[in-house]
Amino acid sequence: MIRVIQDGPTITLNQALDNREWRSHRQTQLAKRYPTAVVVSVKLNIPGPIKTSRPLQDLFRRGLGCLRQYVVDFPLIDDQILLTRPTGPEAFLVLQGTLTAVKRQAIAFESATVMGRLFDIDTLQAGVATQLSRQDLGYAPRQCLICDQPAKVCIKTSAHQLQAGYQAIQAIYDATMQDTMVIAQPTQATVVQAAMAGLLYEVSLQPKPGLVDPISPGAHDDMTVMTFIDSSLALMGYFNTAFTIGRDFAGDDLTAMFQTLRVAGREAEQAMFAATHGVNTHKGAIFSLGIMVTAVAYATRLTATTTAQLQEIMTHMLTGLVAQDLTALATNQQPLTAGEQQYQQYRLTGVRGEAAAGFPVVLHTALPFLQSTTGQTTQRLLDTLMQIAGAIEDTNLIKRAGTPAITAEMQQWVRDYFARGGSKTPAGLAYLTALDDQFIARHLSIGGAADNLILTIFLAKLGGVLV
Repeated sequence: MIRVIQDGPTITLNQALDNREWRSHRQTQLAKRYPTAVVVSVKLNIPGPIKTSRPLQDLFRRGLGCLRQYVVDFPLIDDQILLTRPTGPEAFLVLQGTLTAVKRQAIAFESATVMGRLFDIDTLQAGVATQLSRQDLGYAPRQCLICDQPAKVCIKTSAHQLQAGYQAIQAIYDATMQDTMVIAQPTQATVVQAAMAGLLYEVSLQPKPGLVDPISPGAHDDMTVMTFIDSSLALMGYFNTAFTIGRDFAGDDLTAMFQTLRVAGREAEQAMFAATHGVNTHKGAIFSLGIMVTAVAYATRLTATTTAQLQEIMTHMLTGLVAQDLTALATNQQPLTAGEQQYQQYRLTGVRGEAAAGFPVVLHTALPFLQSTTGQTTQRLLDTLMQIAGAIEDTNLIKRAGTPAITAEMQQWVRDYFARGGSKTPAGLAYLTALDDQFIARHLSIGGAADNLILTIFLAKLGGVLV
């Protein structure tokens, strides 16, 4: 029995049809009550006679919270949440906004999030005869949960067995609801190789918005893919040192372990600059990946670890970092880095803030997303990169754009990319290529997202997500 539907009640066809009529009546009532607002109907797409269970209710609750973030710009007038209906959990949100704008955000949630693939969201407004479809707004039809074909085609032709659908739903549930991954006790060579893979896999991907790739320097006139390879090779010794620092540390104060690593990191920066003739290729990765390598080595000294334990170790390592590095800038006599300048101007804590929190975007967004993906490694990583780009305030991007407002633009670009099917579709790849061209023309780059992807690849290699 598939766990996600285990112990769920079975419904009849008549119950399903009656529920459809009930939903339509509820939508119409709400539209009449709030004639200038948009009524959003939310349910799960679950095939077969079992539509609800405790796990599915938990998934729905989490997904509804995520959807609210996508429509946060539209004031909430009313909401009705019905979790325990035998025909499946449902919700109705009444939002102040335009029908088209709300529908676009609903499609973005369905397309850009792992759990969104299981959600069915309709929008309705009084005086509008028909509901907007994805095709009405120029988006590709929804894909099947099992294959890459349009879902309606697979449903019409009964292309898949019900068990295969349940297995796909279980995989999405696991990727969404699990916040931890086990990392076995690795050797030093394994950890260092995973770190190197992170650096080299990232630079090998293309197209990437404004980033260096094998055929283009992107928006970076002073470097090429060869510069990145030289830099990566120069850092292998540093990752060995970082591992040794973590494996050999015997004290209780993990901030002391970080300070030891920081000394090694400054030496690694000099090795990088020597290899690249003064070009900054991996300064961010020296900081963040060095922390993660050290934390993995420390956490696995005696036994295996989990990403949850790893996050706790990293937060202890970096206790007080933001206060020490950023809030004391007024007395700093040295030239400020880009991250320090953005903290002073916008109060963005950047990579320091992410590191001090234990890299939550990597552990709770990027890694679960990557775990849920299928296809070629390059496709999976390109989609993960874009998922990250839509989830962070990329200080590299903000610096180049000159304003934090670029973050909202980036989020919309990510939604549009996934709405076209991502890297697995010609439309998605064409969109990403055009976005890369636009970034190059505007001298923009998602360097912060790239650093987060490096960390994600590192953990995925150690956890068996990438083999």
